[in-house]
Amino acid sequence: MIYIYDIETYVNFFCVTFKRVDDHRVMKCVIYKQTNDLDKLYNFLDNNKNKWLVGYNSKYFDNPILNYIYKNYDIFSILNSDILTENIYNFALSIINNNPTEYKYQLPFNSIDLMRVGNVEKKSLKLVAVNLNWPLIQDLPFKVDKIIQDNEIDEIIKYNLNDVEITEKLYHKLKKDIDVRWEISQKYNLNLMSESDSGMANRLIEKMYSDLSGIPIKDLKEMRTERKIIHYENIIFDDIYFHSPILKDFLQEIKSQTWYKSQPYFNKSIIYNGVKYKLGIGGIHSDDKPGLFEETSEHRIIDCDITSMYPSLMIKHNLFPAHLSNSFIDLYKKIIDQRIEAKNSNKKTEAYVLKILVNSVFGKTLYDKHWLYDPLVGLRVTINGQLYMLMLIEHLVENNFQVISANTDGLVTIVPNNKFKEYKETCCLWENKTGFNLEYTEYLKYIRKDVNNYITIKKDNSVKEKGDFLQFEKLSLRQGIDKPIISKALYNYFVNSIPIEQTIYEEQDIYTFCIAKKVDAKFVNEFHVLKDNIHIVEELQKSVRFYISTNGGTLYKVDKNNNKYISYCINRRISILNNNKNNKNIKDYNIDYGYYISETRKIIDIIDNPQLTLW
Repeated sequence: MIYIYDIETYVNFFCVTFKRVDDHRVMKCVIYKQTNDLDKLYNFLDNNKNKWLVGYNSKYFDNPILNYIYKNYDIFSILNSDILTENIYNFALSIINNNPTEYKYQLPFNSIDLMRVGNVEKKSLKLVAVNLNWPLIQDLPFKVDKIIQDNEIDEIIKYNLNDVEITEKLYHKLKKDIDVRWEISQKYNLNLMSESDSGMANRLIEKMYSDLSGIPIKDLKEMRTERKIIHYENIIFDDIYFHSPILKDFLQEIKSQTWYKSQPYFNKSIIYNGVKYKLGIGGIHSDDKPGLFEETSEHRIIDCDITSMYPSLMIKHNLFPAHLSNSFIDLYKKIIDQRIEAKNSNKKTEAYVLKILVNSVFGKTLYDKHWLYDPLVGLRVTINGQLYMLMLIEHLVENNFQVISANTDGLVTIVPNNKFKEYKETCCLWENKTGFNLEYTEYLKYIRKDVNNYITIKKDNSVKEKGDFLQFEKLSLRQGIDKPIISKALYNYFVNSIPIEQTIYEEQDIYTFCIAKKVDAKFVNEFHVLKDNIHIVEELQKSVRFYISTNGGTLYKVDKNNNKYISYCINRRISILNNNKNNKNIKDYNIDYGYYISETRKIIDIIDNPQLTLW
């Protein structure tokens, strides 16, 4: 039995709402003055056979509170409501203040935390609700330290139910991700139901290595290799070399450097053959100018990607943290083989999870809170990987190929048809020297604003979008909502040759015109509007959803310290859409269509430059 739930707690008021997923029945438990549903709540939790409680940020907040109430029932049952709610409130404050609590463990129920399943650990439920096109975006109606009055109870309970229903919609959106966690939990005998993707990878790799090495997980988590100083000459592999003087000098410059623990890891840049390349811990990236590139009868656009670049590099060079044994690399190879086998056997869930695991190992070697931490390993992987990429770029440039983009583990190159064989031979020569494998994708079109904002249309007419071009339905929950209609108009313009005005004027979904923002504690949101020549100022909640309109007001975030006003949209009127329960006809929202057309046109104008188009 699956219940969606959420808790509200004040000094003199407590409530929790449970909603069954199968039949939508709702159960509320309230503790306030003469109302005391403690027995009702305890009996519900005590009858836990096959019961799953699903919440948002519940693993470290709501779950411990329920467990605290359940395990102290005998004491709490003799307290009056005021003392009981104060106890619960103080316990909740201790959680907010990051005080450790044993009540996180040994819960009387099964639990799923959707904040972690959705990989949105730092995002509020309200902003997630915006991604879900939820009609009512409502922050907590009263400050947490307020003494609640009788006439405020209904508002809190309605707010609580709204959060539960948002969480319910999120549950359905994440159902496949929950099923993945269930399948992998059963296979590896672990409880991964409230783990993020990286959390699953952590739990799996620590269990696998603990089983292999005999080191208890508790001890494993305390292991690190600390390095106060690393000389870069000890990082670079012997088979890294260049022909051109500028790249030779660049390599020597890197080798002459030293990393100290107090410094950032790595950040370099170089201009080669007229292109600026930035190198850092995240990988190599070219500084791409806007452009539109099309395949012609004379040219191809080819993207070559290094297959599993970082894992391959670790295995080839036998790289593993110094505090671990060589058996770690043996385990890593085994996991990669298992992933390939799962992929070939159409075991999609296992292949997906093992892919996350394989790709996460490198990053953990640079994270000093993880037991894989050894910065020498991390720097060897990332710096040499980028230098290998520069070697491939040099090979292509020396053979007169135009490399138009580099991004982490892939290069996009303009290849004349009469030089296609030479292009493949150049790449194969590099593969033989480095031990990497390349995978190739040809594009009919490659449209970009920069290296992280682009659309590609492949030979089979499939489309890949990133950044400003990413369609709303493909946005992850981590990503914010910022005028999705513009991305839709750009997509239709470049992919389907539909005028932007047509897309924008014909759009019927008001949410695609919206922007969502949340201010931190140092700011307050103010909405200013002129009505009957009277300047009206309304203080809004921290989370706001709004759109550009023809008859709205001005939205500011105001710095509480210096009273500085910062406009969300300069010289434009906006309308607040935190409550859209009425869901009006699109014409009644008074959308400023001209604004959205103008913003879309700005992006098109910097891309659709005839000088950058290959005909």
